[in-house]
Amino acid sequence: MSKHDDPALVRAALMQRLKVHTRVTQQSMGPTPEQRKRFAASLPDIIAFGDRRYAAAHVVLDWDHRIPSEALLLRLYLSYTDREAADVDASLKARDREIDAGNLYPEFDVPDYGEIDASETYVGLIRPGGNEVEELRFFSDWRKSVQQPVVRDVLAAVRTHPGYERSMKERSHDNLGPPVVIGWSPPCLANSKNWAVEVWLLVDFDGHMGRAHVFMVDSKLRTVTREFFTEVQIG
Repeated sequence: MSKHDDPALVRAALMQRLKVHTRVTQQSMGPTPEQRKRFAASLPDIIAFGDRRYAAAHVVLDWDHRIPSEALLLRLYLSYTDREAADVDASLKARDREIDAGNLYPEFDVPDYGEIDASETYVGLIRPGGNEVEELRFFSDWRKSVQQPVVRDVLAAVRTHPGYERSMKERSHDNLGPPVVIGWSPPCLANSKNWAVEVWLLVDFDGHMGRAHVFMVDSKLRTVTREFFTEVQIG
């Protein structure tokens, strides 16, 4: 299997093997085959980290613990090996049993399919009646493990970017610290050719809330491929 097969594997899992939470089904929000195709088409190309390849993809359409649901969660649990895929499958089946045990009445709260350990995890939103996966986010246990040579190079790329210079001049005070490496970001979220590194520069912070300038840096090309501002909140 080549790197180019990863996106096709993920889309095929969504279209052919989608697990739908019982609360979604009970609200008649389960997608038709045509909707599944549209969801899959709306996904960006998702590829495994580094020289890895996906051995399997588990895809779940989850509920938001509201009736009626205001948004559905699309969870992608991606595995590098068959052993990891078997562990994900076992965890999902164990969650099935928890859900079935509590599923006495439709208005009762039951668990969702969150917090399943996988090599890589993506979570996106689907609006009721919508045809697109929105606000896709990436999670992994190893995301923050960025090697020091890479840290040095991406910070150098950020410091030479015009946006960095502007934000440094606009900072509310001088003790906000240097730019901070947050972790790895996949190409589909960083608009990059290769896996990128996410860097934050605080522009304003009062001890509880603030704003950060976010830079996505292609880890091989050493160029900023995407930038935006985000809110920062502690507590």
